[in-house]
Amino acid sequence: MAIEAQIEIAAPPSKVREILLDFSKYPQWHTTLIKLLNPEDSSKLLSALKPGDKVKCNFDDMKFVANITANSENPFQWQGPLVHGLIKFMGPISFLMTPSVLGKKMVRQYNKFNSDLKYYAEAPG
Repeated sequence: MAIEAQIEIAAPPSKVREILLDFSKYPQWHTTLIKLLNPEDSSKLLSALKPGDKVKCNFDDMKFVANITANSENPFQWQGPLVHGLIKFMGPISFLMTPSVLGKKMVRQYNKFNSDLKYYAEAPG
């Protein structure tokens, strides 16, 4: 299942990147989806992470450690844990894992995150 969400932000990419990589300020503009995004090595800043470094994440109360795959001027990317094929849902509740149920919730959450980011990045001052 692929989840995609996007938004156009009328702010310089450097400003958006600065906001995204300053997790300590997330409570000022976003409190619903991303609840933790910290380097596993607490002496490093998110902006200083290199491929191979790890980041602790809590997205909608789903906790995991991800590996940084890129961190440059444009992309900040990570690979979360691979669970595809390891977990199988069967029986009467298996419909919950279809894109039509959980996928819609995740898209709403990412769209909310994006709109919060847009509002904060475009705010004057």
